[in-house]
Amino acid sequence: MIEGRTRRPWALISRDKILDAAIAEIAERGYEKARMVDIAERAELTVGSIYNWYENKADLFKAALEHSIVKQQKVNSEYFDKNLPEPLKNNQSASWMVLIGQLAPGHGSSTQTDAQKTLLEALKASWRDDQVRADIQPQIEKILQQYEVVIKNAISAGEIDSSIDPVLFARLIFAFPIGHALLSLNGIGSFDPISFIPVFKRFNDALKPKLAN
Repeated sequence: MIEGRTRRPWALISRDKILDAAIAEIAERGYEKARMVDIAERAELTVGSIYNWYENKADLFKAALEHSIVKQQKVNSEYFDKNLPEPLKNNQSASWMVLIGQLAPGHGSSTQTDAQKTLLEALKASWRDDQVRADIQPQIEKILQQYEVVIKNAISAGEIDSSIDPVLFARLIFAFPIGHALLSLNGIGSFDPISFIPVFKRFNDALKPKLAN
C-alpha cells in the first residue's frame, strides 16, 4: 500500500470500498481474470483512485486478502458467541477449539464466503506465480502463526498432549477448512458448523494429555 493514505480519515472510506470490491471481484472471477477497471466499477470509483492506494494488482490482492480474513474472523467470532451451545462455551478443556473455529474462514454461513474464496484464490495464484507467492506468503504464514499460538497455548494449559507438534498440528487444522471449502466450491455441499461439534468434542478428548499410570 502507498504510504501516507491512512493519515487521511476521509480517504479510508474509499480504501474500504476498493478492498471490498476487490474481494468480490476476485471471489467471482478469480485472481488472474480480475481487472482493475472492473474493481473500480464495483467500488464506484476511478481506476486512478485504486492506483492512489495500491501500486499494482498484486499489491491490491495482498491487501484484499488480509482485509477479507480480518472481516471474516470478526463475523466468525460474533457467530460463535451467539450460536455456540452453552456446554461447549463453558467447557474450558474445549476452549482451543472455539478459538480455532473463530480463525477458520467460512463459519457462520452455509455457503462459501468471499473471504474463503479469496483465500483459496491466494493459494492457487501462489502455486503458479512466483511474485504472487512472495507477496502472499507472509499473509498465509500469519494465519498459520495464529493457529500455532492457539495450539501452543492449549498445550501449555494442559488441554492438548505435549507430544503433539504444534507447528505440524497447526497445518493440519488449517488444511481442514481449506479442503472443506474446495469440496463445497465443487458442488459437494456444505454443513452447518454446529453439526461439527460432536465430532470435534471427540477429537478434543483424543488429544487430551494421557494420564500417568
